[in-house]
Amino acid sequence: MKRRIPRPDPGTARLNRNEIQQYFRLARTYLRPYWREAIVLVIGYFAFTGLNVIQPLVMAPVLDIAIGNQSIFEASPTDAQLDWNNLDLNNLGKFMLVRLGLNSLGAWEIISTLAIVYLVITFLLNLINYANTLLAVRIRNRARVDMQRDLFQHLFALSLDFFNRQQSGELVSRLEQDTRATVSNLESVARNVIVSPILIGVYGYLLVNTSLQLTAIVIVAGVLQFWVSRIIRSPIRRLIIKQQSVMARAGAYLQEMFSSARVVKTFVAEEYALGRLKAELKDVYAAQMRYAYLKQSDLPLTGIINGITNVTILFLVARELISGALTPTGFFLYLYVGRSVLGPINSLVLTYNAVQQMLASEQRLRELMDQQPSVQSGPVTPQTFETGITLREVSFHYGDEPTLNEVSFEVKKGEMVALVGPSGAGKSTLTDLILRFYDPQTGGIMMDGRDIRELDLKAYRRFFGTVSQESLLFNASVAENIAYARTEITRAQIIAAAQVANAHEFIEQLPQGYDTTIGDRGVLISGGQRQRLAIARAVVRQPQILILDEATSSLDSLSERLVQDAIDRVIQNTTAIVIAHRLSTVRNAHKIVVLDQGRVVDIGKHGELMKRCALYHELATLQFGETDSPTDEGSGDS
Repeated sequence: MKRRIPRPDPGTARLNRNEIQQYFRLARTYLRPYWREAIVLVIGYFAFTGLNVIQPLVMAPVLDIAIGNQSIFEASPTDAQLDWNNLDLNNLGKFMLVRLGLNSLGAWEIISTLAIVYLVITFLLNLINYANTLLAVRIRNRARVDMQRDLFQHLFALSLDFFNRQQSGELVSRLEQDTRATVSNLESVARNVIVSPILIGVYGYLLVNTSLQLTAIVIVAGVLQFWVSRIIRSPIRRLIIKQQSVMARAGAYLQEMFSSARVVKTFVAEEYALGRLKAELKDVYAAQMRYAYLKQSDLPLTGIINGITNVTILFLVARELISGALTPTGFFLYLYVGRSVLGPINSLVLTYNAVQQMLASEQRLRELMDQQPSVQSGPVTPQTFETGITLREVSFHYGDEPTLNEVSFEVKKGEMVALVGPSGAGKSTLTDLILRFYDPQTGGIMMDGRDIRELDLKAYRRFFGTVSQESLLFNASVAENIAYARTEITRAQIIAAAQVANAHEFIEQLPQGYDTTIGDRGVLISGGQRQRLAIARAVVRQPQILILDEATSSLDSLSERLVQDAIDRVIQNTTAIVIAHRLSTVRNAHKIVVLDQGRVVDIGKHGELMKRCALYHELATLQFGETDSPTDEGSGDS
């Protein structure tokens, strides 16, 4: 089932409460199917955090032993009262000995035991971290696949006009790169949100209990570091979006060039194509460097802040040691813990930046997910095709340019209707409207007396088989191309369709026959063979209505004859709408619709139109090779 991606407001580069909520809504949307794994991962993060906290603490007694602090071996009446309430860095070593039950052992026994404990904790830490990483990658990749599937499903629910406005490479980039960037930081954010606050809390507790004055310095340094990074990196989301956009544009250009390799070579345009690529890559480099400068610009300042903080802590801690407020153990531990607490603070800064990057990618995805189809499916599912298709005063325009103007005619069931007219007359647009790739601005198209806008879109289109002027095939086998999207089609049906389309003979001569892969867009076979495969693909479904474009001008005479024979065969005993380019087609048509500048000039049969329609007579003379006006008896009106 398709999940709905939350659609936050674009917002600014700074995070606000709504954006945080939107982030977690997005995470919840795609993590919900994997909630069991997510719970295990959260438990793993807590286990990792606990061990991470304990690991340095177990070595505190070793430090006491190393500096000769004999008090840890001496029993004291206060040992029983030593707990978290009065724990600080001065008595941490003795606290750990008491808690671990080692206070009765000798120095070497303590050191040996704690070394073993430290190694065990280290082993468990790395094991848990490895398991957490694998589980996080599993969840992340599955969530990304779900997101890609949802986006793909949404895009192909949009109307054809959307794809006319988009570069395919740009869409591929968003489907691939933006979905990856949207989920790539989910586990790091979750880990830092869990681990960092706990580490800050535990270390901060020890620091506060030891010296409130020193802790205030650490807090000021941490807050200053956080806000410096946040202020400097505030435009980061805008730069991420810019970087992703120029990278997508460069990817779109590369895809366009690879798919147009024949044109590039034909026009000896390699240097020109390379020049354009250099310009695109220059923009990519500039965007990446701007992002890198901003991303790294806080490092010198935060490094200086950390250096000043470390020197200040060292100075103040030394003063506390000299004054007797800190024990030697407390002195060294404070230096260690004071520095260690800055790490989790920095992780939270990185988390902020990771969320910014995720939101930048999610914003680009949201732009696509917010798109709505201009052609909406209707509620009625047609079961049969009974009477015909009727166009009533259909008008359509692309933008401000009128394409069709009050077009009306009828295609009865069983008829073959030919559409003729000069280039740009609106013939292809008319078939696109009948297939409901677009809806007319005025007028309507009826099937069996019902407006097709009321019909379920997929059910309606299943009545049609189409062969367009450009035969688009896929990088798959011949059989897979013929049976495209119909897994129930048998090999016998595929062969039968190929025979009808005059394709069986050449297919049998291919290296693997019907299992031969024909390359991207069918480049490994000829143009005539591609058209015949397209015809086979159209008729294998046994559609009730065929829409065909007869264009064969780019084919040699033999291929043209084979394609024309295939078209003549498939339009028999069916309802067909043909964009006609041949005299034999218009002669056999039940009805010819003559179009010019988006209007119906005349409708009739060949002989009738040759007599009364000047435009048709001109087209027949120039395009079809008809030189004499036929008599009624010889007009081929049967």
